[in-house]
Amino acid sequence: MKRFMIKILLTFSLMPFSAAMANKIVINYDFDAVSPFYQDTAIVVQNKQGIPYVGLINTVGEFILPPQKHTEIKAFNEGLAPIRIDQRWGFIDTSGQIVIPAIFKKLTSFNEGLAAALEEDKWGFINTKGEWVISPRFDKADIFQEGKAAVKQYGSWGFIDEQGRWVVQAKFRDTKRFSGGLAAVKTNDGWGYVDTQGHMVITPKYDTVYSFNEQRALVSNNQSWRFISQDGTLLNDKEYEHAQPFSEGKAVVMHNGKYGYIDIQGNELVSPVYDNAWSYRDGLARVEKAGKVGYLDATGKLVIEPQYKWGQSFQEGLAAVTLDYWDYGYINQRGELVIPPQYDDAKPFNNGLAPVKHEGKWGYVSFD
Repeated sequence: MKRFMIKILLTFSLMPFSAAMANKIVINYDFDAVSPFYQDTAIVVQNKQGIPYVGLINTVGEFILPPQKHTEIKAFNEGLAPIRIDQRWGFIDTSGQIVIPAIFKKLTSFNEGLAAALEEDKWGFINTKGEWVISPRFDKADIFQEGKAAVKQYGSWGFIDEQGRWVVQAKFRDTKRFSGGLAAVKTNDGWGYVDTQGHMVITPKYDTVYSFNEQRALVSNNQSWRFISQDGTLLNDKEYEHAQPFSEGKAVVMHNGKYGYIDIQGNELVSPVYDNAWSYRDGLARVEKAGKVGYLDATGKLVIEPQYKWGQSFQEGLAAVTLDYWDYGYINQRGELVIPPQYDDAKPFNNGLAPVKHEGKWGYVSFD
């Protein structure tokens, strides 16, 4: 074990180091759970005698909403976050102020200025003042996206606009959100896609589908995955055992149990030689080979050799990595160790800060 630890320390010591590499713990290890920062605000949890107390902090660790029990706060979006106080939901802003009282049974996040809200047994939509814009009359409701929201009424799904008018009549067994002007819908024949007028532009025939992303959609029949364009034509003649939606012009595909990548035209960018692969993020892709994690650049070239026991995707130019599962640090996109390994766990950077764990507690580290 001693020889193993010396080897790890030597490996890290050989990596490039500079004066800018010193980590900066800006918020102490005081929390049992934390969220990423959003607009200088983070959600934190402190357990007291087995009871979770939830609050909000700013970027220097000061409470802007003191921890309180019987409370839950979901992720912020459009400046507001759903907050549950006792058994009812409202909204809180990034300054810790309750801007919509907790009077609803359930809520979604705000999207495009509206949030779905459940009053008694029906869903409607409220604005950021808490006023009903679309009266509660639906059995279920999803968030607005591209000016339309999926809602369920009398056992079927359709889409409404921001005034509550039907734009796609409720006649489907299930739906997904609009993306790129098309929405996936399910009929008795399978999944297909409709346009914003409700016209069926891709015939329902698939067992499983994803929403369109970068003008491509991932669809499946008989556990075989393919990509289609927005007119329904196949992107290429390949069938994959597994695949992920396009991200940054590339998509993960699996063939014969190995992972590679294709480009937006459906051409093979990286041959399927990896044991695992994640979607591109921040210009790089995380891959695994022989139990080690490395990274590819946008051309598919291996620019950071597989060497880590675990590693996250890059975000804000940095990725958390570990050589031993015990100590996590951060590397930059050149593979240089810029924050030394010292944390029990580490999460991606967001707004210049990253959650890190030490001796069972979470705090935040910065990197300039």
